[in-house]
Amino acid sequence: MRAVREIRPPGVYPAADEPRAKPLTVSDTRVAGFVGLAARGPLDEPVLLGGWNEFLDIYGHSNESYLARAVEGFFLNGGVSCYVVRVAHRAKADTDGKVTPGPEHASCAERIVKDGWDKPTLRVRSMNEGRWGNNIWVRFAQTTAAKTLLTLDLEVGSGEARVNTAKGFERGSLVRIYDRENSDYVIVTDVDDRMIKWASATPIVRRYRAAGPTYLEVLEFEVFASLKDRREVFRGLQMSPLSRRYAPRIINGESHLIRLEDSLSAAPLPHNLPQAEPAAKLAGGRDGIEVLTSEDFVGHDHGPDDRTGLMALGAVEQVALLAVPDIMVAYQRTPGPQADRDVQRVQDAMIDLCENLKDRFAILDAPPTKDLEEVRKWRRRLNSSYAAMYYPWITIDSAGSVLSMCPPSGHVAGVFARCDTQEGVHKAPANEVITGAVGLMLNMNEDHLGLLNADGINAVRGFPGRGIRVWGARTTADDPDWRFINVRRLFIMLRRSLEEGTQWASFEPNDPRTWERLTRDVDEFLKRLWADGFFAGNSPEESYFARCNASTNTDEERAAGRMVMEIGVAPAIPAEYIVFNVVQKMSDHASQAE
Repeated sequence: MRAVREIRPPGVYPAADEPRAKPLTVSDTRVAGFVGLAARGPLDEPVLLGGWNEFLDIYGHSNESYLARAVEGFFLNGGVSCYVVRVAHRAKADTDGKVTPGPEHASCAERIVKDGWDKPTLRVRSMNEGRWGNNIWVRFAQTTAAKTLLTLDLEVGSGEARVNTAKGFERGSLVRIYDRENSDYVIVTDVDDRMIKWASATPIVRRYRAAGPTYLEVLEFEVFASLKDRREVFRGLQMSPLSRRYAPRIINGESHLIRLEDSLSAAPLPHNLPQAEPAAKLAGGRDGIEVLTSEDFVGHDHGPDDRTGLMALGAVEQVALLAVPDIMVAYQRTPGPQADRDVQRVQDAMIDLCENLKDRFAILDAPPTKDLEEVRKWRRRLNSSYAAMYYPWITIDSAGSVLSMCPPSGHVAGVFARCDTQEGVHKAPANEVITGAVGLMLNMNEDHLGLLNADGINAVRGFPGRGIRVWGARTTADDPDWRFINVRRLFIMLRRSLEEGTQWASFEPNDPRTWERLTRDVDEFLKRLWADGFFAGNSPEESYFARCNASTNTDEERAAGRMVMEIGVAPAIPAEYIVFNVVQKMSDHASQAE
């Protein structure tokens, strides 16, 4: 609490307290990142979702991929939030920077709108790529709005008009000035009380008399867009960028269906307005999923403005889990060595991203096969504590009645999140029911399960009366110290929490006073974790240590601008095998006789 000095004469009284850092808190390790195929939605852009309905609204539902089922399974099993990156086979820019999609590439549905001179004036496109845009209907209509009377004669070349009211007239509005015989068209540049002004580029070419009478009238157009039950109407639109109702700006900022591109028609006013015409569908939209490569999923990171695929998730610090279920779509379409290499390329990229960033964990799907030897061979090529593999695929109840197979990674990610919420990241995400799973691709016996467990493959197993459960908690690491998922994820959480909670120490004096404060904060945090069961050991001394003193901060370290803290913890190891020793105690003959 701040000590208050007695303040007598007016003046400046320093009352600086020692800055108090916020207590360290457990970092959120429940946020998943999904990469996959969807019917619609932005391409290569991480989108944060807080529920299954948000996914449906943005991406729709597709039976041609597994992403939708994976995300649904994530939320069904306890997921709180996730990021989704939609990918497709996209055309690359040529040396001039121009992108020309081919028939195999993802593209937007579109339509060219003509003006009064039958020249292109607007290009209408679906909000994003995909066949879904081919079902969007668009209609244009021309309308009039505000109307007023001229109160002072207009001479040839005039750039302003005095009117009886300027209500409804705005900067950028297209205005028709007319009497019984003639018309002129101008773009308003300013409105002041009862004075309307226009650009010198559109001067009046004839004289108008106020007694004519002469009218000034705003010309506008409307756009109607619809897709199934969604209807959008945009009124009062203009073609001048000066207008706050400039059509591309309004529609591109508000529509959930379409985007407009101004073709900059050279037609004079008012012929540059889009022609009124009946509703027509957009055309040419393609999903870009017929031809898929591993690079479509992996993507690239060329800086903040050019990230695609899995690499787009690398810059999203909140992501703590990774899943790419749709790489199996390519695997199933063209089974063979190339498909194997494609899946391996993507899974290797997932692991590389996790190992490089050290703040997330990859959930891998095994191939959709009933051959256990193939799955074991697949697993043996991996060696990382930042990933875990799950087998076999699960059967889910799709659309209420249709049973379909899907990779388990999305549902398992939800199980991870549920365990983190209910108990903590130190709890092994195993012996947990997979909500939504109603069957398995393969029902295995104890011998099968033993082989899988020995190879670090986490089985998904059905139990009569207990549902389908995750029955394994092993990483793909060969190192026994990093054998268990909860151990690696505990250290991921510690890294994230310590990085976030000790930022205050940056640029503080590298001296014993700061060391003591830092040690105190970290010790308090680790002690809370120990009390909550995150660590092994019967006492804090047996469970962890935190040192930041002269021994860790030598003169060389301090001269290099580094403050070094050593932290050690004893993670809680899950019990995989429950062993019962049943001893028969033989009674004596006397007792037996009784």
